Amino acid sequence: MPGDFEVRREKRQRVETDDDVVLARSLAEDIAGQAGFDTDVGAEIGIVATELAENVRKHAEHGELTVSHMADDADSGIRIESRDAGSGIEDIENAFTDGVSTAGSLGRGLGAVNRLMDRVSVMSPGTPGNGTHVTADRWVRSFAEPTVDPLLTFGAASRPKVLGTENGDSFVLTRWNDTTLVGVIDGLGHGPPAHTAAMAAKGYVNTHADRPLGEIFAGTERACKATRGVVMALARFDWTAQTVTFGAVGNITHKTDGIDLRVVDRRGVLGSNGPDPVVASADLVPETRLVLASDGVDSRWQLSDYERILADAPTVAARRLLAELGKDHDDATVLVGLPADGPGSETETDQRENHQ
Repeated sequence: MPGDFEVRREKRQRVETDDDVVLARSLAEDIAGQAGFDTDVGAEIGIVATELAENVRKHAEHGELTVSHMADDADSGIRIESRDAGSGIEDIENAFTDGVSTAGSLGRGLGAVNRLMDRVSVMSPGTPGNGTHVTADRWVRSFAEPTVDPLLTFGAASRPKVLGTENGDSFVLTRWNDTTLVGVIDGLGHGPPAHTAAMAAKGYVNTHADRPLGEIFAGTERACKATRGVVMALARFDWTAQTVTFGAVGNITHKTDGIDLRVVDRRGVLGSNGPDPVVASADLVPETRLVLASDGVDSRWQLSDYERILADAPTVAARRLLAELGKDHDDATVLVGLPADGPGSETETDQRENHQ
């Protein structure tokens, strides 16, 4: 949540019985409504309270849930904390894997909490009587009509290794208020397992698109624990500040010009103890161009090599680059961002993705 906030309401629920789990859910939904969440989101927050309370029941004889409505002048949100006096969690990050539980249950608890909340932290000292302390935050998302025009428009093209099969690649392209988040995601390998990994990552990114890039990568790492894992690059464009912020883990190619973006490549796989990205920022200029591509696309080229293709609309340029540079033996994705006032400019919604 924001650094300085006021606790406007806080309630505690002791957790010992199944009835206490029901009461915890009801308490969370009630405070979610007070905080300004709609009924659908309130129901999701109720699921989080249920999962955390059930984890207390499974891992310890008793514990407590604290639900707080916190706000400042601009933001309103909810925090749910669970504390127990159990033996703790030996491998915290592995506990986010759906289907893993040290108590013999389905183990979906922390995986669901990660997907449904904006930020989750877990402390488990591993000493007798100290148990596990989980803190989960979510903010009310306030949508506003854009106030400035974007400097770039975007398009993407993606295809599987074999047409008619599931695509292990994906891309992100979403506008939120006066920002746009774009990215390329590559699930390890090919076929259904790679597709499952890419969709897990994309699902998390799309539902947390307004969060800081570092938090998005951390949440994606956890969301992909039960999959083969992914590599991913994301770029957020702030049209009001006229800046771009970029982060990547793994081998996603990035080509830019018109900006001084000093990218530090981080090797690794999200979902398999991947590293944190080194987030870089740069100022935008009207001539800024960006191309992102998965490793199914040849990386040995420069933007200046394809000026005729990049004179097209972004989606057309993405398709043509994919046709020219895509490798036959791999899934492949290209995302293109070009100046909005260029000769081939188009709307951001003109994009296609092949997930057959």
